[in-house]
Amino acid sequence: MLVLLAAIAVLAVIWGQLGKSHSLAAHSGSHGGHQTILLVNADHPLPHDFAKPRLVGLAGTIPVSSRSVRVARAVKQPLVKLFTAARRAGWTQLYVASGYRTAAEQRRLWDAAADHSYVQRPGHSEHQTGQAVDLADLNAGAKGLDRNGAGQWLADNSWKYGFVLRYPPQKKEITGISYEPWHFRYVGRDVAETCHDNGWVLEEYVAGP
Repeated sequence: MLVLLAAIAVLAVIWGQLGKSHSLAAHSGSHGGHQTILLVNADHPLPHDFAKPRLVGLAGTIPVSSRSVRVARAVKQPLVKLFTAARRAGWTQLYVASGYRTAAEQRRLWDAAADHSYVQRPGHSEHQTGQAVDLADLNAGAKGLDRNGAGQWLADNSWKYGFVLRYPPQKKEITGISYEPWHFRYVGRDVAETCHDNGWVLEEYVAGP
């Protein structure tokens, strides 16, 4: 009996340590038939024990605005595949304008923003997870993505590579953020496909059918 109790105690410690991980995979599970995902918005801040993601640079792999642009490690290869597909479709001027941000960087953006409908407070931004990217086009910038067609292609096809258009039109009342054709979040193929097929944003996905 003592041996059994000791074994259970060891397993409990191991499980507790695993539960402290806040990578994309650690938030995967199921509820109501849906894979769970880390939701970050004005009402859902990053968990107090959220661990900084393992970051990788993108420079030299896909076009970026600067060599400092980084993303969570799990995001890099899906992003490369997305860019490869975009180039094949004729959208050759796309680049990553922004990826991971520290809380201090997010604070500067928040403080400088005249319109907070396009930015989240520090601790409430997906950019701090390393799983969000802002994309832009050399010919149209970021805000012009939906006008030159690149943004529409991304909105229609990014789900195939595990990304969702995080703040689409007509969803501000749900997301709290105005339409941003440039902001994409990596959630994995299964979640992205479900959101695409149902026309959902992450808030709707998390709430379930």
